[in-house]
Amino acid sequence: MTTERRNFHRYDLSLPLTVRRADTGQASEGHTRDISSRGIYFLVEQELPSGCRIDLTVSLARAGMGEPGSFVAARGRVVRVEPRMPRNGEQAPVGVAAVIESYDIIRSAQIAS
Repeated sequence: MTTERRNFHRYDLSLPLTVRRADTGQASEGHTRDISSRGIYFLVEQELPSGCRIDLTVSLARAGMGEPGSFVAARGRVVRVEPRMPRNGEQAPVGVAAVIESYDIIRSAQIAS
């Protein structure tokens, strides 16, 4: 029997994101699979090392969740990496679980000012 250890509710959301390694600045595009106020699981093409510090930008507008240009800017740390099996000869994305250490919600009105 598996015991759920999460203290925060996770929401199954597929949102576009950009993840940038804090140490190298290397960026990769992907999308979320689920998210909570303290953690996130996402899929990207580039593998990230466990323990790596990251900066995330998650777009809210494409999902109809916010004004155009609204996004979540977050900082965190990779806690788990799950390589995925290729399909039909194509490279499969890598699953990444990360803890969110801080975040801000940026609305399009804030960007304009």
